[in-house]
Amino acid sequence: MLGGALAAAALPLLGTACGRTGQEKSGKGLTVTDLTGKNLELPGPARRVVTIPLPAASMVVAVNGGPDVLAGMNAASLTAIKGSFLGEAHPELLKVPTDVAGAEFAPNVESVLARRPDVVIQWGDRGPGIVDPLRKAGLKVAQLTYGTQADLEGAIAMYGRLLGKQDRADRIADGMRRRLKKLRTEIPGRAGPPPSVLYLRGAADGLQVGGGDSYNHFVTELVGGRNPAAEIKAEQATIDVEQLLRWDPDIILLGNFGPATPQDMYDDPALASLRAVRGRRIYKVPLGGYRWDPPSQESPLMWQWLAGLVHGTGGAGLRAEVVREYAFLYGAEPTDSQLDTILKLSANSGSRDYDDFGR
Repeated sequence: MLGGALAAAALPLLGTACGRTGQEKSGKGLTVTDLTGKNLELPGPARRVVTIPLPAASMVVAVNGGPDVLAGMNAASLTAIKGSFLGEAHPELLKVPTDVAGAEFAPNVESVLARRPDVVIQWGDRGPGIVDPLRKAGLKVAQLTYGTQADLEGAIAMYGRLLGKQDRADRIADGMRRRLKKLRTEIPGRAGPPPSVLYLRGAADGLQVGGGDSYNHFVTELVGGRNPAAEIKAEQATIDVEQLLRWDPDIILLGNFGPATPQDMYDDPALASLRAVRGRRIYKVPLGGYRWDPPSQESPLMWQWLAGLVHGTGGAGLRAEVVREYAFLYGAEPTDSQLDTILKLSANSGSRDYDDFGR
C-alpha cells in the first residue's frame, strides 16, 4: 500500500537505523545521545524532567510509567490533559507548572531553573535560539526532531534511556512495529482509486491542512487513503475555502488543536457542496492521553481508528485495544463512558457509521 521508501523509513528504531540515539555508562554517570546527535552527560537516570515540546509531557509519563518525574511542561500540553483520560487517571498532572515556555517554544529560563530539572526536553530542529539560553544557564538539554515515524520511535528510545526505563520504551516501540506490519498485511484491497482524506487541525481561525511532509500524510497513506494536500511540501499550511472545494475530499478529519466540530462544517452553507459534507464523513479525531493527530505513544490507535473509517470496518476491536494500551501506558483502564469521550462519540454522532465506534 505504501511506497517502498516510505515503508522502509517507518520501520526501524532511530537508534539502530541512524545511530542518532544511544546510551552508555560513563563511570557512574550516563551518556545519552539525543535525536540531533548531541551527547549529554547525567549522573544517573533523570528524576526531574521539564518538557517544552507539546507531545513530550504525555510521552514521558507513558515511558516512565507514571507522572512523578514531570517537573514542568508547556501550557499547551496541559490543554490536552485537562478533561482528558490522562488528567482523570493522574489528576496530579493538572498541578504541574506550565510557565516554562512562551510563544514558539521560547524557554522561560528562570521558571525552568526553578523546577530544578535533571534534563530539559526541547525541539532540536527549530533553531538554536530556543536551546542555547537553556544550556547557557547550565541546564542539560535533550533535543527532539519531529515529523516521521523514525523520529517518534527515536524519541521513545531516548526517553527510555534518560529515565532508566528502556524496557518500557522497547515495549512501546516494538508494539508500534508489530502494528505497522499487521496493518500492511491486513488492510483490504479496493477497486478504483483510494478515498481522499484531508486533515484539518481543527482551529476555529483558519483551515490548516497537513501537507505532504506531515505525519498525517504518512498515516493517511499507511491506511490506504490519499492526501489531497500532498502537493504542499510542508508539514502544514493554511488554505482558503476555494482550495478546499477544489480538492473536495471524501473524508475530512478535524484535529484537536481547536474547537471545530463536524457539525460546524455541516452547518456552514459555504461548504454544502463538499463531498465529505454531503456524505456526512467529517470526523473529530480522538484524544486520550494526548491528541491522536500528531505522532505520540498512542499513534497505533490512530492508525486503527482511521483504517476503520477509510475501509468502512468501523471500530471493531478498537475499544478493547484502547483499554489494553492505556492499562500499560498510564496504569489505568478507561470505563465505557471514558472510552466514549476519548473516541469523540458525541462530536461525531452526526457522522456516517460512527455508531460502530460505540460498541
